[in-house]
Amino acid sequence: MSEIHNLKIEKLIYGGNGAGFIARMPVFVPMTVPCDEIECEIVRRHKSYAEGRISHIIKPSSNRVVPKCEHFGRCGGCQWQHVAYAAQILWKQMILEEQLLRIGKIKEPNVLPTIPSPRAWNYRSRIKLHKDKDGRTGFYAQGTRDLIEIEDCLIAGAGVKENGFTQVNPSQNENLKELIKLLVKETGVKTVLELYCGSGNLTFPTMDIVDYIEASDSDRHAIHSAVKLEKQGMGPKFTVESGKCTLERILKEKKQFDCLLVDPPRDGCKDILVGILRFKPPVIIYVSCNPSTLARDVGALIQGGYSLKSSQPIDMFPQTYHIESVSVLVAGPNI
Repeated sequence: MSEIHNLKIEKLIYGGNGAGFIARMPVFVPMTVPCDEIECEIVRRHKSYAEGRISHIIKPSSNRVVPKCEHFGRCGGCQWQHVAYAAQILWKQMILEEQLLRIGKIKEPNVLPTIPSPRAWNYRSRIKLHKDKDGRTGFYAQGTRDLIEIEDCLIAGAGVKENGFTQVNPSQNENLKELIKLLVKETGVKTVLELYCGSGNLTFPTMDIVDYIEASDSDRHAIHSAVKLEKQGMGPKFTVESGKCTLERILKEKKQFDCLLVDPPRDGCKDILVGILRFKPPVIIYVSCNPSTLARDVGALIQGGYSLKSSQPIDMFPQTYHIESVSVLVAGPNI
């Protein structure tokens, strides 16, 4: 016999599910919205939480909307098409704050309101399609390798081109670059060491407002692309190096920089935290695509003598749970 409970969804969590409570135990339910009142079927119990699914919506949330895509709920590309966009950006702010509180142990994180994407639909400059043995093209179903054949993706932009020089959301990427420039100006830094620089997406906008910038990435092809874009050899110094090797070299050479700019992959900066704390730059600007690893790293940096000045979520991926953010840390405790 199935186990069914009445459940009110209280929040969204990182990963996309909604969460409610049954006898103080959290229950995570996909495809739900805060303030939904549902009949929830428990599909799996764990020691400290349960997983459920919607059996029936008793009363829908005012922030529940009809998904635009016929494949939503089966395709793994989007998780939040059923959530009104204004609620999506609010919950991205709240989720980032929750991760910094819970994982980073930061008492009062200054998380700013999310910068919305200029386009909530048709924003992606590239998508990755899969083809099966029968020649069908589409996306994998959520959590499986089962192919869902599609003719139109509503988050893909027109002309859907490979471009290695920008973020997936070009219009929002312009806002990201402007934000980095603003933060560099506000903090007054003049020399910047950038790790995980890729093809120079953040390097070139920053070079115009500082005296010197040195940038590195372990991807040789990305650095080659960056060097090709460099203007007459007068721009940044690019190096093919891992972040760890760069920090070791900088420490050995006894170079000093006003600011460390990092844009790591989803795993974050765990491998270079010791090097960062030895390097001890006055300002750290941390661009993150994963609030969990960001919170872990910021917590470690605060333990090492930094304070978190602000954390700015920026919605690079509408209709999904993914959260881009830019955090500023300064050497010294909170005042």
